[in-house]
Amino acid sequence: MAGLCLLAGTALAADALTPGQVAYVEAQTRKADAHFVHTVAYLAGRPESVIRKAMPTEGRIADPAGRVIAVLEAERKEPLPEDLRNQITAAEAVRRMSIANAREAAARR
Repeated sequence: MAGLCLLAGTALAADALTPGQVAYVEAQTRKADAHFVHTVAYLAGRPESVIRKAMPTEGRIADPAGRVIAVLEAERKEPLPEDLRNQITAAEAVRRMSIANAREAAARR
């Protein structure tokens, strides 16, 4: 049992990032968020400020695509077309993949 705790502690320590790595991930996350906002604003024909305001605040566990779709639908007072919903969801998948890639890259730095 003690061996398992030791191994778990080692795995956790290996996942810790240096301040430089954290700064890199944060910068890449901001870039991914900005790209998502720009893409969705273009797709929806709305200003970036509207999309940015609809994004969940930093640290919240919420689906940005779902929040943005809900805000856009509330504005329009009707559901978004399915293809637009799919494009926004795809943009969110790209955002998440970019952030995951940044975390992997930071761990290798």
